[in-house]
Amino acid sequence: MRHATLITNASLWLACMVVAFFIVLFPLGGLLDYLSQASNDFLNKTGLGFADGEADPSFLWVLLALMLITAALLMSAIRWSIRKFKH
Repeated sequence: MRHATLITNASLWLACMVVAFFIVLFPLGGLLDYLSQASNDFLNKTGLGFADGEADPSFLWVLLALMLITAALLMSAIRWSIRKFKH
C-alpha cells in the first residue's frame, strides 16, 4: 500500500511541477523577470556574481524557487480538495 501511495504522490508532484512551470513562465513572467533582475542587481552590488545584459545567472534559480512554491501550493490545494470531497 505504501508503494502505491509513493507512486501516486510522485506522479502528482511531477504533474504539479509541469503545471507550475507553465504558470510561472507565462502568467507570472513579469514577476519572474522582476525578481531575476533584483537578484542580479544584488549579486552585482555584493560582488558575488556578475550579471551583464546577456548572461543572467539568477534566472534559473528564481525560476526553480517560484516553481517549487507554486507546485507546493498546487499540491496542497489538490490534497485539500481530495480530503474534502472524499467523504
